Parts: sequence; C-alpha cells; structure tokens
Amino acid sequence: MASIRLDSITKVFDNNVYAVRDVSLEIRDGEFFVLLGPSGSGKTTLLRIIAGLEMPTRGRVYIDGDDVTDLPPRKRDVAMVFQTWALYPHMKVFDNIAFPLRIRKMPEAEVRRRVKEIADLLEISSLLDRYPRQLSGGQQQRVALARALVRNPRAWLMDEPLSNLDALLRVQMRVELRRLQKELGITTVYVTHDQTEAMSMADRLAVMNQGVIMQVGTPLEVYEEPANSFVGGFLGSPPMNFLRGTVSLTDKGILFKTPDSLVEVLVPVSRSVSRSLEEGEEVLLGFRPEHAAIYQEIADAAGGVLFEGDLVHVETLGSEYLVNVRIGKTIVKVKVPSRVQIRGERVTLAVEPSNIRIFRARDGSRLL
Repeated sequence: MASIRLDSITKVFDNNVYAVRDVSLEIRDGEFFVLLGPSGSGKTTLLRIIAGLEMPTRGRVYIDGDDVTDLPPRKRDVAMVFQTWALYPHMKVFDNIAFPLRIRKMPEAEVRRRVKEIADLLEISSLLDRYPRQLSGGQQQRVALARALVRNPRAWLMDEPLSNLDALLRVQMRVELRRLQKELGITTVYVTHDQTEAMSMADRLAVMNQGVIMQVGTPLEVYEEPANSFVGGFLGSPPMNFLRGTVSLTDKGILFKTPDSLVEVLVPVSRSVSRSLEEGEEVLLGFRPEHAAIYQEIADAAGGVLFEGDLVHVETLGSEYLVNVRIGKTIVKVKVPSRVQIRGERVTLAVEPSNIRIFRARDGSRLL
C-alpha cells in the first residue's frame, strides 16, 4: 500500500483557467480519502494528476515518498476506476479482468490464479464466462473493480464510480466497496459530488471549491465544525441554514438583527468571537436543521436562542418531517420526528447557542 503527498499542486488550462490552485495534501497509507465538491471544483483534475493522466502546471506528486510527478501512469503502480466502467465489450469478464496482467506478460497460470482469487473476493466467479452486455450495472461495476484490483496496485483511484447506478444499488455498493477496501487495506482516493456518499465512506475528506481545498478532516469534524460558510452550506441533507444580518456588541453576547429588522435575537458568544467582530458588521448566523427544536408557542420553548417565524410547508419523509419556516425573509428547514404535531401559522424555533455557527458575510470565514 502507499501514502500519497501533493505539494503545492496547481493546474492551469488554456485561457488561464485554473482547475486546481496550490493544493497541498497528505493521504495516509491505507486510508479511504474522499475528494468532495460540486461540478467544476477541480476534484477530478486532482485525481488525474495523481494518476499521471494530467501533468501539473506547478507542484510535485509523491507516492510513498518517491517523486512520481514526471512518471507516466503505468510506472506509478496505481489503478483507476472511472465513472463509466470502460469494459471491453468484445471480451468476456475473465479476459477483461485478466487484461492488465496479460499486458505485463504475466504467466498464464498466475493470471488464472489471480483472476479466480479476485473474482471470489468480489463474488463474481459465476460471471467470468459472460460478456459485459449480459451484466447488470452493479455486476459491471464489480468487474471494473476486479480489473483495478487484480494486479495489487499501491493505490486505488476512483472517479465517481457509483454515479451510474440506481439509488438502492448505490447504497449497497457503498457498503460493499468500503468493506472490500478495509479488508485489503488499500489506499483509496475517491472523488464524488455526493456529500452523503462522502460522509458515509470516508476516513477523512477534503471539501473543494473552485480548485481550492476549503477544509480537510473526518466527516464528523467537517460537518460539525465547518471552516467556512461554503462547507456548512455544502454538507448536510438539507444543508446548514443561514440567516444574514448585522451585529451589535453587548456584555452578554451579540445582538443579531436582520436588515429588515424583522428578526432581532441575542446570541451568547465567547469573548474571542466578540473581540473579532466590529460593531455593525454583517454576518451569517448558521445552524443545522436537526439542531432546532420547534414549538407552537414561544412560551413553550425551554430555552436557547429563539426565532419566531411563519410555517410555510411540512415535507413528510417517513420517520421525520422537514418543516419549512420563514424567519424574516429567509426560509429555513428544521428536522423533527414524525410523531411531533405541527399546526398553526406561527411557530417558534429554539437553537442552543453551542449549535450556532457564525461566519463573516464578506468572505464566509468562520468565527471560532
């Protein structure tokens, strides 16, 4: 297996378009590391640079401490699994899996042993005599994984490999893929725009936007302590709620007021946060949908920072409701168990101060 280190990687395409900007990153040996971000964030370009399919404009790539920046893909000893499975349609499953071994002139007896071993591991031994067109999407994905694994690469690079599967199969394959990676202990770099996929699979993840890494951490760290408003607004289903307003500094915290003065609440904060703010500064006040309790009357609220709003719509999601509430001119979403009765036109939301995150409006940076 292998560790991977990226040192100040920048990739500039024609017309001075920056796909990746000064990315430095360390991926540990045996780690399942996810590159997460919206389309166009640079995550696939970064993966292709690790694979050797793209050359960085600046910066170096190291695998197990070896500088591989100038090496072609075949000499890096990494295997890549693409979004489209890229199986050879004229070859049977056995020959598709065996192909990377045969082009390395491996003895046929060893080829057969390895193909059988990896087919047993992925539970596709019964498919070895079929052609790709005779397989389901999930079966084709397993064959693509087998072809990537069969030569025991130092690292596994995956570019949205499950995106072409239906929702239920995608969930099943996530579990299977993670189990396989743990069993083999293979270093894996996985690209996705699906934050649920990233959260459920990653040991650590890097959130990318416009070619820049916004934050690196475990899924829980990044979810609970977003470094900026982009990360808070990208992670979560639904993502973090934001209220925009200005602050006045008081001895008890900050007085938050929306521009239209429809909302005015006192938010207890630490001295370090108060000292880093200026009187009248514009901020984003953020909280997760599951961190707000909902009450029919303000008198019923047990405590916390209280927001009054208009009930807009209740979405039924089976075990829970997603309640849409208009606070001032902003609609926020609140998750509540489906046993909770929601009625009337006005409701009160209560959020514990410890669950509120404050960001500067001008650049989205988090105030800690």
